[in-house]
Amino acid sequence: MAEKTATEASNDFWLEFKAEREAIEEQITHSRSLPTSQLPIHFNNILQKINHLEKNVTKATAFIPSYDERQCSLQLKELGDKLESIKSELTPKAKFSFKSRKKKTTPTPAVVNTPIVPKEEAEMLSEATVLLRDKADCILTLKDSEKAQVQQNSVDVLLSNIKRCVIVLEQDNVQISAIHIKNVDSCVIYCGSIEGSVLMYGLTNSVLIVGCHQLRMHDAHNVDMLLHVTSRPIIEDSNQIQVGRFDASDAVNYFNQIEDFNWLKKQASPNWKIMEQDRHSVLEKKLSLLKSGSQDSLVDGLNLLPTK
Repeated sequence: MAEKTATEASNDFWLEFKAEREAIEEQITHSRSLPTSQLPIHFNNILQKINHLEKNVTKATAFIPSYDERQCSLQLKELGDKLESIKSELTPKAKFSFKSRKKKTTPTPAVVNTPIVPKEEAEMLSEATVLLRDKADCILTLKDSEKAQVQQNSVDVLLSNIKRCVIVLEQDNVQISAIHIKNVDSCVIYCGSIEGSVLMYGLTNSVLIVGCHQLRMHDAHNVDMLLHVTSRPIIEDSNQIQVGRFDASDAVNYFNQIEDFNWLKKQASPNWKIMEQDRHSVLEKKLSLLKSGSQDSLVDGLNLLPTK
């Protein structure tokens, strides 16, 4: 029997991790239906399972991508926080009060409105060299980054909170090692070929054109992709995904072998399909215009968006 590749082992581990995490979440939710006398043993069992899952993640760091490792760590922390929260809710500490004739008044501190950065995005930001975010109705390239580090030969890219834009990430003498996409809507994204992974959390009503080693898509809806990928793409909590071949060479390309983590039946997943040839041809014909990043490419590019 042939040994698993690192990518296959990584995908299998992600499935196992997801199943165990969901089982633990169900047990946490089930806590409310148990009598108080059973809760200490119940909570201890949950804690042991979280610790066991954490050990499995540590062992898997030998073959899973660093991004997956970070996501597992974040989700483990979230499980721990949920456990502590429900423990506090269902087994509150006894409260003691002392009567006093005089009540001391404590001045209410001023509330400072500090913007909260979501945990997942903060994790991406720590790795991203090139940051493009909070944009609308424009053409974006690496030169529009918030960080002045595009002079590096190899960069990571984060696209966040962008609407109705044409995004061209290909640039001479710059190799992209990873692309993170979060909360992007109604955009055309041309990446060219990159060294590593494309990881998405929230992509809607958009077109994505990329060649990469690994592609993982979460919470994506109504997306057309031209794709060249050297491992099986993964989608989760996504639907209305159409995919066509990017780069007509004879190189290995798993663009049409998508694994849907929400569809474990033998039948084909209803959440994605191969793009029709007419649609594929339309996108291919516009590639040179998209790559140019000219002002004309904004209007023409947005005309390529999939129908809602």
